Amino acid sequence: MKLRLIGFCILWISILLGFSACDETIDADKYNKVSPELLPVLSASNDSISFDRVKLLADITLKGDEKILESGFFVCEDKTFPDSLNRTITAVEEDLAFNYWVDKLVGSTEYFYKAYTYSANGFAFSEVNSFITDEPPVFEDTYLFGSFNQVDNSIFNGQVDYEEEGYWDRYGYIKITQVENTYNQVEIYNFWAYGHTIIGVVDFEKKEIAISPQMIYEFKDDTNEPIFIHKWGVLDGGYVVYSEDDVIATYDEDGTIIVKMWGAFNKVNGLYNPFEACTETKLIKKDL
Repeated sequence: MKLRLIGFCILWISILLGFSACDETIDADKYNKVSPELLPVLSASNDSISFDRVKLLADITLKGDEKILESGFFVCEDKTFPDSLNRTITAVEEDLAFNYWVDKLVGSTEYFYKAYTYSANGFAFSEVNSFITDEPPVFEDTYLFGSFNQVDNSIFNGQVDYEEEGYWDRYGYIKITQVENTYNQVEIYNFWAYGHTIIGVVDFEKKEIAISPQMIYEFKDDTNEPIFIHKWGVLDGGYVVYSEDDVIATYDEDGTIIVKMWGAFNKVNGLYNPFEACTETKLIKKDL
């Protein structure tokens, strides 16, 4: 059974990042401790728009706060910044001017953004601005699109052929399609056979697909954290540990895809527990 608990002791590795991104919103009224006149004033702008990225910039004018503890941007396709769509970019910098490159945007799409700061007195925000991304170029390697069978080489379960084991009975085969209005992003539906979709970014020169950590299984109850796809490795002593680096898949012109060193992890008491760890997975194109 794929979702079985593996009886290994797990060590958690902290990955030091200069920037981080998460999905959350901030209730400023709940945290602010002074009148708005004493909070910093922010102005935000953008530069170097392309079809899939933009540079956001902000300036801070202090009005009573001596030290900014955190600063960043909200980015969203909806100007109301709902939790389900909002993307919070945190850029921890000492200066009163900061900027950040926002990647993996969708072409021909309007995005709204605002800068924020957090200090001892609370949160402050800039006005909401917007930009429209350029129209993306044509996707090059369209032979990637289609249906695939998955064959895992798992350190826990040996070789698993999803077609022979009947994993496709409920949700169907893996399907890879282009993310609409993007140049090099693909949707991979049903990887690991639980009916979820993950996003990969294609490098046409290297013939690689980069898959960042993202959810591939969600429990029906609220007692367990969702399971995410992660790159993995082994520490001395045989401990299986996760990494925040992208999982890298390679592909050839026949459409065969090789996914290296991917695992399925969820968080348990602050540690990452592996449900799966594959040294290699082969996705074989199907003629359906």
